Amino acid sequence: MLRWGVMGTGNIAHQFVSDARHGSGGEFVGVYSRSQQKADAFAQEFGLQHAFSDLDAFLASPDIDVVYIASPHTSHVEQAQALLEAGKAALVEKPVAVNRTDAERLYQRSQELGVFCQEAFWTRFNPAYQQILEQARDGRLGALRHGQANFGFVSPADPEHRLNNPDLAGGALLDIGLYPLILTLDLFGEPTEIDGRVTLGETGVDRSADLVLSYAGGERCAVHFSLDYELPQTAWISGENGWAEIQSLWFAPNRAHWQVGSAPVAVEHYPLLGKGYHYEFTATNEAIAAGRLDCAEHTQADSLTLIRLLDRIRDRWGPRYSFE
Repeated sequence: MLRWGVMGTGNIAHQFVSDARHGSGGEFVGVYSRSQQKADAFAQEFGLQHAFSDLDAFLASPDIDVVYIASPHTSHVEQAQALLEAGKAALVEKPVAVNRTDAERLYQRSQELGVFCQEAFWTRFNPAYQQILEQARDGRLGALRHGQANFGFVSPADPEHRLNNPDLAGGALLDIGLYPLILTLDLFGEPTEIDGRVTLGETGVDRSADLVLSYAGGERCAVHFSLDYELPQTAWISGENGWAEIQSLWFAPNRAHWQVGSAPVAVEHYPLLGKGYHYEFTATNEAIAAGRLDCAEHTQADSLTLIRLLDRIRDRWGPRYSFE
């Protein structure tokens, strides 16, 4: 049984640690926060034995084997590298790094040290998502030609909020835009062309985007994401013999509509336990037990492919951050 710690006490940390109780192969025993008060409160809420506000003590703890990093984007690489140097496996909330250069440096160190390092892209571990993709790829819809995915909500207006703060790599792309983009990669791989529009806000971060991705075989994908307006959290996959609509939340799905040929629309349901974060928790435990340095569902190479696409978009439309 692997012993887990978590770095960060925000919303995503709460969701992940809560969902991990549905998983297997490990258990959470500790938490780190810069605030001892927050660490103590988090530990009490989840029944954890250890609460740290001293980073060195957390890294040196003999009672923690694996750490889930749930801090702001700009802290991911530094914290993950410190964990690797301390011999602790790291599951790093997406994006694993702000840019490809930093991600490559982190994964290279993982390989050199022989210590597990994984980007936590929970959607790729979800069995319903995997099943829908497998059916689409196996020809249920005929040759695939088009994909579309949305993710949008109205974020807090506070310029200091992490989503609006360029010093924390704020913006829509690195927080929610990577969701629809992961679907495009899963359907057609990397695009040959990217067109569209990205809107920057008053603080200089990207607030919304409408992108069209084109591929060598003539396929296309449309992605829409925004921090300024609501969007239906749905996705579509279209082929020459039908289409599938993945219902909200499409990135943690429990229902899809399939229209194949002239048959009536079929509504298919997929069981979802908790919110769905425990699938990557269990997969991480299994991968470490097997001696892997990443998970097969979303390898370090897969992570670099994603961040290369994110870099292409930021290189063209922005934002670029002052610390890069």
